[in-house]
Amino acid sequence: MISLILTLDHRRLEGLVEDFLANPSLSLYTMMWKAYTNHIYWEEEILFKKITDTSFLAIIRSLEIEHGSMWILLKQTEELLKSNEIEGAKDKIREFMRVLLEHDGAEEGSVYQFLESLSDEEQAKLVLEDIELAEPPSDWKCHAIT
Repeated sequence: MISLILTLDHRRLEGLVEDFLANPSLSLYTMMWKAYTNHIYWEEEILFKKITDTSFLAIIRSLEIEHGSMWILLKQTEELLKSNEIEGAKDKIREFMRVLLEHDGAEEGSVYQFLESLSDEEQAKLVLEDIELAEPPSDWKCHAIT
């Protein structure tokens, strides 16, 4: 269950990257940044801590280093966008996507499989922890109010 949720979130982020490359804008970048930071926050602060098999420690450290590399690429993209250097921003995002695709495959083939070995209840608790951390947009109102 949980590996499917995480894998689908990878596809969502990859889709945002493709959308950005087709139509680069600061608003699409912001969506991409939020999706990326939310995803890696959940992984690093919640999911990776649930992996008790020490044979995964080196893999997790490598994944965290890749998170940092991608973070830097996204921040560089933001600076290029703010300077209206659209082609440079697209180049950075292409580089980000190359790292992301390799990274996603590594996660899906290793740590996600370990998480899948947790009981259904443990997996559900991890999803609920993510839901507890989710933040609606600051201007969001429930449908009955709008």
